[in-house]
Amino acid sequence: MRPVVYATIVFLLLILAGVGIKQAQNWRIDAEARERDRAQEQLDQLLTSWEGAVDERIRLWLPVLASADTAPAALEARLRSESPWVDSVYLWEPGEVLWPGEPFPENLPTIQSHPCIARAMAATGAEDGMQTAARYLGCQHAGDQQMLLYSTSQAAELLLDADHPDLADRLIRDISPLSAMEMAHAADYRVNARRLVELRLQHIRAVQGVGREDIADHWLAGMRQEILSLDAPTLQSVVDLYTEQIKPQLAAGTRTGLSPSLAALDDDDPLEARAVRRLAAWDTVRNEDWQNTDTPTLTEGPKLMMDSSTDPPALLFVAKLEVGNLYGGIQVDQDELLRTLFYGVGSLRPYLTVRDAEDHVLGGSADPVFVYRSFGHILPFLQVGITEGAVRRVATDKTLYAQLGVIAVGMLIGLFALVTLVRTDKEQLQILTRQREFMTRVTHELKTPLAGIRVIAENLEMGAYRDTAQVENYARIIISEAERLGVRVDEVIKAANGPAREDARALDLSRLLDELVQTWRERYATSGTTGGAQATLELEAPQSLPMQGKISTLRDAFTNLLDNALKYRHPERPLHVVVRCRVQGRNVVVEVEDNGLGVPADMRKAIFDKFRRVEGPGRGLAGGHGLGLSFVSEAARVHGGTIECRQSRTGGSTFVMRIKRDSAGS
Repeated sequence: MRPVVYATIVFLLLILAGVGIKQAQNWRIDAEARERDRAQEQLDQLLTSWEGAVDERIRLWLPVLASADTAPAALEARLRSESPWVDSVYLWEPGEVLWPGEPFPENLPTIQSHPCIARAMAATGAEDGMQTAARYLGCQHAGDQQMLLYSTSQAAELLLDADHPDLADRLIRDISPLSAMEMAHAADYRVNARRLVELRLQHIRAVQGVGREDIADHWLAGMRQEILSLDAPTLQSVVDLYTEQIKPQLAAGTRTGLSPSLAALDDDDPLEARAVRRLAAWDTVRNEDWQNTDTPTLTEGPKLMMDSSTDPPALLFVAKLEVGNLYGGIQVDQDELLRTLFYGVGSLRPYLTVRDAEDHVLGGSADPVFVYRSFGHILPFLQVGITEGAVRRVATDKTLYAQLGVIAVGMLIGLFALVTLVRTDKEQLQILTRQREFMTRVTHELKTPLAGIRVIAENLEMGAYRDTAQVENYARIIISEAERLGVRVDEVIKAANGPAREDARALDLSRLLDELVQTWRERYATSGTTGGAQATLELEAPQSLPMQGKISTLRDAFTNLLDNALKYRHPERPLHVVVRCRVQGRNVVVEVEDNGLGVPADMRKAIFDKFRRVEGPGRGLAGGHGLGLSFVSEAARVHGGTIECRQSRTGGSTFVMRIKRDSAGS
């Protein structure tokens, strides 16, 4: 029947495993679906919140453009400072751009017609350059700021051509208020921005001429930043000076130790690209037919207008203002705008991705996308998504692993039950085998004296022994065999029943061991000799060792150990047994060490099981049944202790019993 039971359990476990795998797959599908819905909802909430914040700001800023209390220039400067994703603001009506305005024009014919300038121009080429430069210098205060700027620039150019960069440097520094003026404010001071850029470039040539290339590179870098940040009309007026003079010098700046970020300029430079988008948005404002354009009002809009000629495109949010026929626009930078999205996502940031229609990654993770959606009206041509990394961490770890863990525990319990059943059957078979061996040995030991008694008794009955002395002798043999038979039966019954029930009481363990040693020493002495030497038995114990214990149980246990030492002595050396006793903390340790046959290492635990014996040459000749050491182990247990077998220093065995000193178990 057992094989059928085993097969049934295995079959049930296989069914459980199959059901578990299928269920786990279903759980995983459901978990991924739930996680997909959760991630999609999280993404929707993120974009709704972000787009709402951007839209609210644009709706708030646009009306301010038409306010008489706020100049567009001041508003633009404030928005650029507070929100880096704002690039420019625009205010216009059909046919006329009100902001940004055109750069202040340089009225060159008027300047050149001035008598002072006209005389200097007439002298150019006819006299020494230094003299002509002096003529221009005389015109510095003959007119307004434009006259000053023009005459200084002309004189500086003549000094540079005459190889006097030091004088040109000093000349330009003498008009420091103009030379240090910010280009963005040139129109406020009625100065032409292009002429101001040309004067700065002359100053840079001058400091380069006197060997101060470090200062020149620093000024070039500052001019780059300033020019590329100009409003579109002013930028348009000076962009050729930037591309033809400033940018080439910056690209060669490594020779003067300029930082790589400024020296390695190319078409992908973010600041340049942003300036190009500004020019594109300005063209849209100037050239669009706004009268025929369906531009929403502030309450309806704003409307996104996109110029795809740049990459990324120029983005302009426009609306018809509720003041006259005015229109307003705010240009935003896509890259900076996306940065605000990533800054606000918290722990989700490593898993967020932004891509274009061709699935090119514009920002965030490049991992496979789990959920995605298009941006709303802010960036409708882009998509945002959450990658699989975030989902795998949540769905798999918390859902799938938890469910698989339950199934795995069930499988382990089933396997444990199967293994336990097999092991139990194996142990029962071993016990049955040992019991049969025990019955065979006991039967043999009981039949042998019985057979002898029967033979003698039959001979006596038939009158084979007529001599009175012979009859008495055989009668004594019968009595002796009967007594030996009774002793053997008592031993088997006692070993089989285990320790007798008795109460623990006070005793002196040293005295008990001394009595046993004295009794067994005589038996050892009369047990035969090996090589002419008698067996010896010694005791090493304190004079007194009081404790609580079961006297009969302990006496029988130690008797078994001493009897075993005698039974399993080595045939080639004199038997020597030492009994030691000592206190160890709250325990008492009793050791019985012999130099006999010993116990194999793999049997030193098994010999304490019932019916377990060590088989082999020279063993079992004294009629052991495999019950004595089991009795010793049980005796140690009822005293709250343990028993173990070790190899002795003399080659035999050492039995170590540890028992509690102050109490004994039941």
